Amino acid sequence: MSNQTVEYSATAQLLDGRVVSLRRLNADDAEAVMALHQHLSDNDRYYRFFTLRPVQLDELVSKLTQPAHGQYALGAFHADRLIGVANYAVVCDDPKEAEFAIVVAHEDHSLGVGTALLKHLAQIARTRGIVRFAADVIGDNHLMLRVLSDLGWPGKPQYYGAVRHLEIELPECLTEPLPATGSSQGA
Repeated sequence: MSNQTVEYSATAQLLDGRVVSLRRLNADDAEAVMALHQHLSDNDRYYRFFTLRPVQLDELVSKLTQPAHGQYALGAFHADRLIGVANYAVVCDDPKEAEFAIVVAHEDHSLGVGTALLKHLAQIARTRGIVRFAADVIGDNHLMLRVLSDLGWPGKPQYYGAVRHLEIELPECLTEPLPATGSSQGA
């Protein structure tokens, strides 16, 4: 995997017709990332963090907005408003696997934001040698499970009570070179 910063910019059309821009988060986005997480509904916060009171939110924001080897965070912006974030972090014992997470502003759920973010994040990950994403998802987080199901990527779910551990094989067709700018319709 390369240690260089991967710059990325693309657009995606949401189901309501809006076009959002997707780009790597940077230090200038810290305030927007904090605001997105602070304004989550209780359900959204619980699904994202498995708790209603996440600790060390400042540390999370720093990780999402400061480029680091083995980590990447992609933001979805409508106008100047951050409406979603998808990120991955490489698993220590397997550099070809990365844990991922997605968060979308509540008012922008079910419009394709998470799907667009995950598709583009997977493309970036594949160019960096990652072949598999992993995540723990609360079983009644139907929106997240629907995003993963809609993509149709092969995966192996394991059930641990109310939590599903998912390992998803990233499609090889995503290994095309990253565009400096691009477009994704209907995500």
